[in-house]
Amino acid sequence: MDVIGAAGAAYRFVRCRDERPLSPMGGNFIYARGSDDAYEIVFVGEAQNLMTDARRLWDEAVREHGVEHLFTRLNVTERVRRLEQDDILSVLSPPMNQDSAARAGS
Repeated sequence: MDVIGAAGAAYRFVRCRDERPLSPMGGNFIYARGSDDAYEIVFVGEAQNLMTDARRLWDEAVREHGVEHLFTRLNVTERVRRLEQDDILSVLSPPMNQDSAARAGS
């Protein structure tokens, strides 16, 4: 899945298959629901270790938002990961990111 950020850059994310373990490398990740024809992005995150961090909110995402898919994008550099996440979030307003922002602001 390609996601276009506010700056016009296309970020390619790869859907994870249940049987394949995630990489312990850093990267960005997306929780989504829907199908190949139309995915709805529910959360955009950034992780030092995709293997552990990308699954941290998974159960909540499935339970409260009907998430079905996890997409990842390897990116070792923390600064670049955060810039990419910010660029994507400048265009999208995923519900779980909005929930996180609301909790942080209260």
